[in-house]
Amino acid sequence: MTAPWTTSAGVAYMGLFFLSGLACFASIPRARSFNDAEMRYGLVGLLATTGIWAILKTAFFVVPAPLREATYIVGLISGFATVWAWLYFASAYTGRSLHKNTILRRLGMAVFLTIVSIKLTNPLHGLYFTTTPVTTPFRYLAIDHGIVHWISTSLAYVLAAVGLFMIFELYVESGYDTKPLGVLTGLLALPVTLDLVAIATPQLINFIYAPIGVAAFAIGTLFIFGEQFLAVRTTAQGDEAAIILDTRDRIQDYSPAAEAAFPELADSTGESLADVLPAVAATRESDDEQIVARDSSEGTEYYLVSPRSMTLGDSTVEVLALTDVTDLERQRRTLIERERELDERTELYRAVIAASFAFVFRIDLAGRFKFVSPSVEDFLGYEPAELTGEPMSILGTDDETIELAEDYFTEVTNGESIQVRDLPIATRSGRTVYVDIRAVPIYEAGIDPESRTPEHIVGAQVMVRDASDRRQREGLISVINRVLRHNVRNKLTVINGYAELLATELDGDDASKAEQIVETADRLLDLTESARRIEANRELSPELETVDLAPILEQAIDQLTTRYPEASVTTEIPASAIATTLPRIETPLWELLENAAVHGGEQPEIHLAVAETDDQLQITITDDGPGLPEDERQVLADGKEDPLVHGQGLGLWLTYWIITTLDGEISVPKTQQGTTIEIRLPAPSPPP
Repeated sequence: MTAPWTTSAGVAYMGLFFLSGLACFASIPRARSFNDAEMRYGLVGLLATTGIWAILKTAFFVVPAPLREATYIVGLISGFATVWAWLYFASAYTGRSLHKNTILRRLGMAVFLTIVSIKLTNPLHGLYFTTTPVTTPFRYLAIDHGIVHWISTSLAYVLAAVGLFMIFELYVESGYDTKPLGVLTGLLALPVTLDLVAIATPQLINFIYAPIGVAAFAIGTLFIFGEQFLAVRTTAQGDEAAIILDTRDRIQDYSPAAEAAFPELADSTGESLADVLPAVAATRESDDEQIVARDSSEGTEYYLVSPRSMTLGDSTVEVLALTDVTDLERQRRTLIERERELDERTELYRAVIAASFAFVFRIDLAGRFKFVSPSVEDFLGYEPAELTGEPMSILGTDDETIELAEDYFTEVTNGESIQVRDLPIATRSGRTVYVDIRAVPIYEAGIDPESRTPEHIVGAQVMVRDASDRRQREGLISVINRVLRHNVRNKLTVINGYAELLATELDGDDASKAEQIVETADRLLDLTESARRIEANRELSPELETVDLAPILEQAIDQLTTRYPEASVTTEIPASAIATTLPRIETPLWELLENAAVHGGEQPEIHLAVAETDDQLQITITDDGPGLPEDERQVLADGKEDPLVHGQGLGLWLTYWIITTLDGEISVPKTQQGTTIEIRLPAPSPPP
């Protein structure tokens, strides 16, 4: 009988399988150079199991007869293991996660162990295969496969086909010219054709030829078309736009999506990326900005440049993935712009607060500080962190003040906005300072203003203003007024009394001089009375109310005609004259009427008219006197204080001050004769 190694056919078979095994083993070191661990595991496993299988097929022809069946069984186990290594590799290469699925891995292991157990026990049951010695085309042990073999082989072919499908699908979707890779991958399926032919004709021995295809695939992909093999792998995550570069940043290939987004790529293979797309190339040298902006008919579009590289031996490819992030980038830039505007507004608010308030704080419903502005340290000596979380009573000067503050806080939590003047609080050193505060409720976010109730209040916002300077000024005013009202007034009363006695006892020029002293003293007494009225009106209420001025004006006219009977007064006053003001408006109205009666001549004629408009109530006072001097006109026009230094105009200045602080307006139109003064006060808003 002819031995296999003595015939050309036998040498061909053994040489083919032996070389296939050597090719697989020789490819393992290069496969291990993959920087992708999962793909490396799959490909090394495929090459190792296939190499063992091919070497055992060679050994099958040369080992002693008693060992041939065992050699064949071990080879079958290695061959079946190649299927699972192939699936692992195909899943990893195409960017899928099937090889990580625990259920699939356990199921695959169960199937593998079941088939292996049947193969190992074949000598006992013979269901997998039987052997028959044959001499054609050379002497060898022919394998007659049973039904179990064909079932497991069919399963192996189906699983191998699944792997092929995954890879070919990637080739098609990548958009690259993958014909060489497609041919190489197709070599994996070629041995199946040989297996079928071997069944139909005795010219080929019935022997699985898969190791040959795997060896051809390994050599082609790892040594010949490695860069393209890597390039397709790096784009396995989707159909995004991508550019493939070599080690010198020259364009090797690009996806259709990349060409659609960047038309400059057309026919650019082999050119430098910096020449074709300088903006994209610039991102490779920047550590920060990886976004490329492109102008299009729909506005500016943005692409994120993400470099991905893969190494196989001495072959390295880099793929620049160009991900369309237009929507996200537009949102990001909008947010940046809004943040910039918000920062500007925050700085503006901070500047306003710094200029207008000593500090600002926020209190929760438990009465504890939740936020304190940094300026509190300059005013009270506390750092913001020292007050945050503390009860507001920490700033109280005594139990009475703390109780008062708690009452104010209750008003705010009931939905009121309050203003408080001269509230005493304690500094960190224990010193008492006085502040004005404005407190408003804070409502839950998202609640419509018209639907807000006290139940939606979550705290209070409090603005604090240092009242020290104002209290000092007011203290000085009080001192001055006390001097005017007591010391000066008392002395003037004495002077006035003696002057009147002298006027009655003296004759001639001496009597006239005494009368001038009396008149001067009377004017000074009037000045002290005006100062008293200024002090009485220095406490200003922040809330205006509706006031009917008709009875106030009627009473003022009656008082005027009684005190100055020589004055002739005519009026045009409606039954009601409603204005948004306060009762203190009576003081400037009387001041103007009395001024007209005193300075209007020997028999002054005064006319008072009231007219209503949509948003104002106008009061006009006219007299036929010589007219106001220019300096006193300026007092009523703009509150100019210069006349005060001459001891004149204090009453007019009080008039201007009260009217303007009540949101009113006053003007003195120029006339040919006499004086006309117009006062305009806000009228109540009409009902909705």
